[in-house]
Amino acid sequence: MLLSSCQHAPESVISPDHVRVATFNVAMSRQNVGDLVRELESRNHVQARKIAEIIQRVRPHVILINEFDYDQEGRAAQLFLSNYLSVGQNGQNPLEYPYRYLGPVNTGLPSSLDLNKDGKTGSPSDAFGYGQFLGQYGMLVYSVFPINSNEVRTFQRFLWRDMPNAELPVDPDAKAPFYDNSDMKAFRLSSKSHWDVPTV
Repeated sequence: MLLSSCQHAPESVISPDHVRVATFNVAMSRQNVGDLVRELESRNHVQARKIAEIIQRVRPHVILINEFDYDQEGRAAQLFLSNYLSVGQNGQNPLEYPYRYLGPVNTGLPSSLDLNKDGKTGSPSDAFGYGQFLGQYGMLVYSVFPINSNEVRTFQRFLWRDMPNAELPVDPDAKAPFYDNSDMKAFRLSSKSHWDVPTV
């Protein structure tokens, strides 16, 4: 889903009344580590070109991209920017995002617990967020504004039980909490993460 906060304004003339912030689930998660990087090394990936065209049409000043595999070097994020967003797609004007933020997420991060209650540990469903590898279904932020990196906060490790007025999962058949006390000592609120990313 893509949400826009205001009407189009040229990137070169941005007033406080014309700042456009968007979020877009691009469904660019892949089945294996490195698959997304390899696909984005080409400028001819059909899905990536269509997604870039949509973003170029809406032209957000800040955008959160969801379901985009995380890699520690940020290679996929850089390739999507340089090979797709920075290249006009289907007659659209290119977009430049000088600033970005991406960080680790909980998807694919082993919990060492049997979170899905199948009597085993180590499956994608036992990760803090479902994922076949660390960073699958990740996210990133692109921005035309400088990001105050010293003030960025991540709540990736915030525990569900520590959320004020938390509504914890209940097993509808047993009419009891789905997770036991040992689970809740480790279980995180975010299946991916929550970020506070200030721009300046």
